[in-house]
Amino acid sequence: MRSFLKKLRGDVTPEQDILRKRTVIGSISGLDGFRYGIKWLFIASILSSAFFGIIFFSTGYWQQNPFLGIALTLALLAVPAYCAALISKANMLRVEIPSATRYTPKRVLVADDNRTNRNVLAAILEVAGHIVVMVTDGDEALEEMKKGGIDILLIDVNMPRLNGIDTCTIWRELEGGRSHLPIIGVTGDATSETETKCRNAGMDMRITKPVDAEMLLNAIEKYCCVDTHGPLMQQELPIDHGQIQYLLSIGDHAFVNTMIEGFVEDVEQTLGPLRKAVAEGDVSEFRFCAHAFKSSGNNMGARALSQLCERLEKVSEADFFEHRFIYLQQMEQEAATAVDALHSDVYFTPNGVHTHTG
Repeated sequence: MRSFLKKLRGDVTPEQDILRKRTVIGSISGLDGFRYGIKWLFIASILSSAFFGIIFFSTGYWQQNPFLGIALTLALLAVPAYCAALISKANMLRVEIPSATRYTPKRVLVADDNRTNRNVLAAILEVAGHIVVMVTDGDEALEEMKKGGIDILLIDVNMPRLNGIDTCTIWRELEGGRSHLPIIGVTGDATSETETKCRNAGMDMRITKPVDAEMLLNAIEKYCCVDTHGPLMQQELPIDHGQIQYLLSIGDHAFVNTMIEGFVEDVEQTLGPLRKAVAEGDVSEFRFCAHAFKSSGNNMGARALSQLCERLEKVSEADFFEHRFIYLQQMEQEAATAVDALHSDVYFTPNGVHTHTG
């Protein structure tokens, strides 16, 4: 059993890992290349400006054409200044992504009108295993949140049309008595005034650019697992005890043992085709495997697994191709959790004799 659980939780293949991280590597290396390229351009512009300035002013030509001299002087100063501004912006976008830490996968909504900022945040989140939904303004963010299925919102504080402050204020009013959705404001403004505005609007946290990737990921872990109104939320049990009681009502402990063993076999038999479907990009087979997991999970009360697969059996082709390796990881994780729970002494009774008294 231990070997099976180890295989169930096994890492993705090197090919899958490369595909999953391709976007991250491209985004970060691209920013680094841009930054260092601009630095060299900055140095070259200073040298060329000095060279042409020496020639122009040493010849005395500027005395005959003072207006031309002023224009050239401004031009020579403008190029290095522009390069310096680009370097500053590139440094603002630079991020360092933790590689070894594992995080609980969440569905994260990112709202930012700047494409580069969205891509940088997506790179940080996806390498940690999160699923990212991206929108460009507050109106689109509200529409996505109304649909449900979002675990946390990262929103740019200063956006055109509906900004982050107003979006958060509107959502808190719409939210009413529903469960609290964590909202983190992202801004380049580190002043206390902006911090106060974010808090007054109902944001749980304000982070500043450049984004500290580790701090962001830890914040997501914190706010998605903690009730922001105070006490820790109780974690949902992996197995619905009521379903096990139902199975006992129509059979005995030996029958439940048989059902558990059948569930484990079903999981093992489904994982092979599932991994193959993900590797080959076969969305139809993926949906079929998700449906099989959902049915098996419902029979054994594996609520988290069945709820996840109920959504994934209807996944669109675009969503599948973009997130299929992340979805595979989530399904493997939930399946392993369910198998582990069912084989604990709470539910599995050797020789059909129930010894648990809790």
